[in-house]
Amino acid sequence: MRTALSLLSLTLFLSLATSACRPPDGGARAGDGDVSVVVELPADPVVGPTPITVHLEREGAPVRGATVEVTGDMTHAGMVPVVATAVEQADGSYRAETFAFDMAGDWVVSVDADLPDGGRARGEASATVRRP
Repeated sequence: MRTALSLLSLTLFLSLATSACRPPDGGARAGDGDVSVVVELPADPVVGPTPITVHLEREGAPVRGATVEVTGDMTHAGMVPVVATAVEQADGSYRAETFAFDMAGDWVVSVDADLPDGGRARGEASATVRRP
């Protein structure tokens, strides 16, 4: 009985521990109520330079003139985040050319945008990064 209880406890612990290390569902989230934030990641990201594109839109129109920061965090604690500024390339499209994943594993990429009207928008996406 004691062995069965120990195995059950171990199974529950491992289940919780591994689910906590999974990346969240991919995709983008809207921020600031009416601003859509779309984060474009490569389909199969690898360690190294990985330019990231961000699209900001409000009611179907591009949001111009925002200040956009992209932050990459690994899903486990203790890692230093990767931060890059995204520069506007076209109407409502911003690109972080200097972003680089520095380790293989599961990542959450967050975007924080300061909008020209004083509002803020946030979006995020997840990625599993592999070695090249």
